[in-house]
Amino acid sequence: MLKLSISRIFNVIFFLLIFKFNILANNYLVDKNNKLYIETSNSGFKFHKNYMSQNKHNFSYIENNLKSRSGNYYQKFELRYGDCFGDENWNDCDNDRQRIELSSEPNQPISGRQCYGYSIKLSNSFTDIRGVSTTLGQIHQKGGPSGKANSLSSYPPLIQIDARKGNLYLNWHKLSGSRDNVKDESKYYKLKTLKSMRGVWTDISLCLDFEKKRIDAWVDGNNVVKILKSPIFFEPESIYFKHGIYQSFISNYTSFKGETPTQIVYYDEVRRGNSIEDVDINVNPDLKFVD
Repeated sequence: MLKLSISRIFNVIFFLLIFKFNILANNYLVDKNNKLYIETSNSGFKFHKNYMSQNKHNFSYIENNLKSRSGNYYQKFELRYGDCFGDENWNDCDNDRQRIELSSEPNQPISGRQCYGYSIKLSNSFTDIRGVSTTLGQIHQKGGPSGKANSLSSYPPLIQIDARKGNLYLNWHKLSGSRDNVKDESKYYKLKTLKSMRGVWTDISLCLDFEKKRIDAWVDGNNVVKILKSPIFFEPESIYFKHGIYQSFISNYTSFKGETPTQIVYYDEVRRGNSIEDVDINVNPDLKFVD
């Protein structure tokens, strides 16, 4: 009887260890509120977290050093029609949006030079959706201005990286008006064709210089965008980085075409720092890979 009890205890302990390893092996965790978050090394971030809900197909953290941009792991995001979620402050389903997106912490102050970099690969079947704004990475504001967009509540970011009309663009939000009734004008700067991004990794890097009042963007190590103006018009509390797939104003498509097509996007090497050398492996080949 004692041997049987010991055997059962051993089996339970072994199962729990295996279960824990499967959850924690690649830093893919779920917090006490059942929210997905990832801890990464060599990134400049503490973690990336989904503050909303998600479906099982929306996110995967994949171990395959033959397919990653660098290192052992990379991230897969998949957004299907109907993938809209909410939290205590916002609901995508009520605001004509769909998304699976991770927010990165810590936030950054409105000072000096704040830089971000990531690698992105589109699936071979990826297509931008006509009339729908599809965002693949953004620099957002905490405590920033608010207003309306298409008669719906809007809290505009500083920068969005948008897939539209066959290209990837840097969308700089040129804001004016008042803080609680902000006017939002998008200024688009072409980064790369979507066709050339399917099935291959593309490296995107951004630097916002609050002292010298300029915005720069690099694609595969080339400084393709130079905006010699202040990144901000209303000073927020802080800024933060988000990545994944975010679609807004989906009714522009669904009202005429029905369900939105599925989009699949891969991410790797998500970083932050205070210079382009901190975030872009093309500029600084000595950077350690992010896992």
